[in-house]
Amino acid sequence: MLVTAGVLVTSLVTAARERRRNVTLRQIRRGALNLQAEVIGNSAAASGEPGAYFLTPVVRYRIDGKRYEAEIVNASYGRPADAGSSMTVLVSPDNPYSPMDPHGGLGATLRGALVTAALSTLLLAWQLTLR
Repeated sequence: MLVTAGVLVTSLVTAARERRRNVTLRQIRRGALNLQAEVIGNSAAASGEPGAYFLTPVVRYRIDGKRYEAEIVNASYGRPADAGSSMTVLVSPDNPYSPMDPHGGLGATLRGALVTAALSTLLLAWQLTLR
């Protein structure tokens, strides 16, 4: 039962985080620059599972002749990007070190987190009725 409650809380936190990212993406679209960026690698962060990592694409792009390198801030952790490939990014001139992928799993993680939360809630309710 504690595991189910933990999964529920994790799902709700993930859903809230993804909702915030989607709102930010919608806001940034208005004044953002639509640029072609070069993928220069992937940044790895521990996933919580032994030996497993989340990979976030790191891109290089230019704005007004100045070069920037940064991680994609709304990366979906499905698959790494190939170094040397190019991708379209949205960059706010006010915040040039926060490029966003305009297609980066938009809504996919949010939907997954909401489905997981709903299933966890049903499982938790079922476990409580069996007690």
